[in-house]
Amino acid sequence: MAALATLAPGCRTPLLAAEIPAPASHRTPALAKYERLRFGVSYHFSMNTFTGNDYESGSVPATTYNPTHLEVRQWIRVAHDLGARYAVLTAKHMSGFCLWDSKGYDYDVAASGNKTDVVAAFVAACHEYGVRHGFYYCILDPHNEGKFDWDAPVGDKYYGLIKQQLTELHSRYRNTFYQLLDITWKISPQQRWELYRLIKSYSPNCIVVMNQAYYQSRRNQGRICEPASWPTDVINGEDCLPPPGGHDPHVTFEGKQYYMPFESWIPTGPPYKPMPPMNSWFWRPGFKMQPAEVIAQDYRECMDRNANLLLNLSPDTTGQLPQESVATLRQVGRLIRS
Repeated sequence: MAALATLAPGCRTPLLAAEIPAPASHRTPALAKYERLRFGVSYHFSMNTFTGNDYESGSVPATTYNPTHLEVRQWIRVAHDLGARYAVLTAKHMSGFCLWDSKGYDYDVAASGNKTDVVAAFVAACHEYGVRHGFYYCILDPHNEGKFDWDAPVGDKYYGLIKQQLTELHSRYRNTFYQLLDITWKISPQQRWELYRLIKSYSPNCIVVMNQAYYQSRRNQGRICEPASWPTDVINGEDCLPPPGGHDPHVTFEGKQYYMPFESWIPTGPPYKPMPPMNSWFWRPGFKMQPAEVIAQDYRECMDRNANLLLNLSPDTTGQLPQESVATLRQVGRLIRS
C-alpha cells in the first residue's frame, strides 16, 4: 500500500503511514476523551427522508431531495440542550446521495432541489455549540453498485469513489472527531485497513467505528469484535444495549487484547414495518418518537453499564427536527437530569 501522508495537528511535516495509529491495546488519550463524552447523537437525514424508505436505493432523481426550511443549526441546538457532546451526520447513506457537493459526482445536494452544503452547515453548527462533529458513510450503495445486494463485494470503480469521497470529507474537515462506516463486510480486510488509515492520516485522533450491524450486535453485545468490522476503535452496538453486567473494554481479537469501548447506537423512531424487530432511523409520514421514558431508560442503562450512547434523531422533509420530537427530547433531558 502506498504511504499515506498529511499534516498532523500542530506538525509541519507530513504524517507518514508508519505513524498512523492502529486500534489501541490500552486506553489512549483519544479513547479516554471519547469515553468521557459518553453521550452523542446521530442524524439520519438524506434521500430516504423524502421517499419514506429507510432502505432507499437511489433510484429517484436527485431533485427529490428538497427540504423546504432547512435549519441544521436547530438540530445541534436541540442536541446541545439535551446534553449531547458529539454529533454524527449521515454524509452518505445507502441511496448514494451525498449531503455535500462531491467532485465529479451528480447525485448530491448540488444537483438537488436544495443546494445547501449540509455537511458544511453541520460542522459549523457543531463548532458554534461546542459539540464534536462526526460523519457516517455507508458502503452499501445500490445507486453506485447497480443493484441492491447486502453481501456482494464492491467493484473497483465504486471502491475508488469511496476513497475519493472519504478523502474529500476528511481533507476538508481535518481533525474530525468520529467516523462511522456501515456495511463494512462488503469490502475486503485490506480495503478496510486502507480506509482506516486514510481517515487517520487526516485525523489521527479520529474515533473510527466500523458498525457491526443489527443482528451481530444483538448476538455479541460488545463482548467480541466481528471480523468483518475490523479494524475499529470502538465496538458499535446497533439498536442494542450493553450487557447487564456492563461492558469490559478489554476485548480480544485474533489472540491479541485491545482496549475497545462500547457504543449503543439507538434509533428513536417507531418500528420499521419491513423489518419489525428494528426501529426506524429516518423520518417518514406518521413518524412518532418513542416515549421519553423509554429513551431516558436507554440513557441510564448505557451510563450504568460503561457504554457511550449514540442516540439517533430524525429531521423531517422541512429539514428540521419536528416540534413533537423536540418536545419529547426536552422531556428526556428533564428525566436524565433528575
